[in-house]
Amino acid sequence: GDVARKRDVESVKQSVLNILRTNRGERPFLPAYGSNIRSYLFENIDAVTRALIEEDIVFSLSNFEPRVRILNVDVTDVPDRNAANISLELEIITPIETIIAVEFTLERLR
Repeated sequence: GDVARKRDVESVKQSVLNILRTNRGERPFLPAYGSNIRSYLFENIDAVTRALIEEDIVFSLSNFEPRVRILNVDVTDVPDRNAANISLELEIITPIETIIAVEFTLERLR
């Protein structure tokens, strides 16, 4: 009873974050699960790197989260923290149209 359960929209958000924060090869028996966006942490965030991060996000969510349709991906860098802010606009595929925003910061662990 000490673990909170997520339902509906919150469970989809949590699933998206789990996919994006998991490195490929990290889950046993599912080597393709996850994304490689952490590998871009120490790269200079320019137009090419942004495009690669966006492509990785789209690929990962398209393959592992069938409940969402990606509407927009925005990657901005935070140079003083060696991080990147990632904003996603997603549509949850249900009979009732639901659009959600997911935002998180990709930064190195301390």
